[in-house]
Amino acid sequence: HGTDRALAFTCDVTPRYVQANPFEGGKQAVAEAWRNLIAVGATPLAATDNLNFGNPEKPAIMGQLVGAVQGIGAACRALDFPIVSGNVSLYNETDGVPILPTPTMGGVGLLARAEDLIAGRPVAGMVGLVIGATHGHLGQSALLAEAAGIEAGDAPPVNLDDERRNGLFLLSQRAHVRACTDLSDGGLALAGFEMAEGAGIGVTFAASGLPALFGEDQARYLVAATPEDAAAIIAAGAAAGVPVEQALVFGGPDVVIGGTARSMADLSVLYRTAFARVLDARAGEER
Repeated sequence: HGTDRALAFTCDVTPRYVQANPFEGGKQAVAEAWRNLIAVGATPLAATDNLNFGNPEKPAIMGQLVGAVQGIGAACRALDFPIVSGNVSLYNETDGVPILPTPTMGGVGLLARAEDLIAGRPVAGMVGLVIGATHGHLGQSALLAEAAGIEAGDAPPVNLDDERRNGLFLLSQRAHVRACTDLSDGGLALAGFEMAEGAGIGVTFAASGLPALFGEDQARYLVAATPEDAAAIIAAGAAAGVPVEQALVFGGPDVVIGGTARSMADLSVLYRTAFARVLDARAGEER
């Protein structure tokens, strides 16, 4: 109060990552919370944890807990993101079946000036840049889990050096960025769609193929910028050794992927009503 500073808060975890690989999943929970703060222009300050697991008297569950805590510790040290509080909730089971391991990470960051907040929306003619390297990791991805009902493969690896480098690079380019989100669940395709849908415009993806579009490689951000600002970010990335590439263009009435176009208006209706449809369907099954 009484200053022009602002606080940013976030809370994140991807339980299916932790189940597949507790150590990498623990690292990823911290890294995604850190990225979410960076994505709004905040400097990450500190974290809190909420460790939710099944019965730790079972060796497999205790293994999940230990691995996740080790991953969280490694990430917090590498990102200078100390744990300042937390709590633990164990024995979360129903009829002997445990919940997915869910070490939820909260984070707080500081904006030196509230006007530094990255909260704009793209407009037609802006381009979308991906900061960070894309390898197309599909293991434990939202595409497999939600579209195909498959939860297989390893969690995406988390390179903490890349996380720190790419995040600090993004903060250094704040003046050139109109909008930003980190890339996580759903990869580039979902992030690009959500950014465009929120702005009420279409989007055309340059990338093609499921790995490039839906892969969940870590240490990545999608930023929207004018062509001139995008050129400046790309040049700065080349000088700093940070991968930056143009991935999409905003504008038009459609979502265009691989030459196939669908109306953004129609897709927006599906997107905005999906949750209610699922609940209605499940309520009907129970009746």
